[in-house]
Amino acid sequence: MFKRKETMSVKEFMARKEPLRIPQERNYKPIVKACVTAGVIVLSLTFGDVSLAAAGAVNGAVTAKVVGAFAPLVELVKALSYPISLVMMLGGGLFVMVGNADRGFGMIQKAGLGYVLVQMLPLLMDLLVEIAKSL
Repeated sequence: MFKRKETMSVKEFMARKEPLRIPQERNYKPIVKACVTAGVIVLSLTFGDVSLAAAGAVNGAVTAKVVGAFAPLVELVKALSYPISLVMMLGGGLFVMVGNADRGFGMIQKAGLGYVLVQMLPLLMDLLVEIAKSL
């Protein structure tokens, strides 16, 4: 598991002709694909046919259960968005004070837009779920 390290002086290192070998990174794509496939299989076995549940057909109760299960997490993210955006805006104000106005106003603008998006996205998702139910 551990590779033996080679030691040499700086003079020997500088006189070295062959390039240093950089270990190759592992390819994690097959592992990620297998995990995603396993997750989809487990979810489909747990909740039944997910496409029917999303369309509001036979398993309309499944959609309500899933939305209800994530409601506390959504509320937590919405509650945390205010203090996080406030800290980011204050940081932007500090950048304006020290003379980096472009970066400061950019931070303030992005924090404000992010706060509005976090507050509005649950409403948009509720709208999309209702549209999917009506199809």
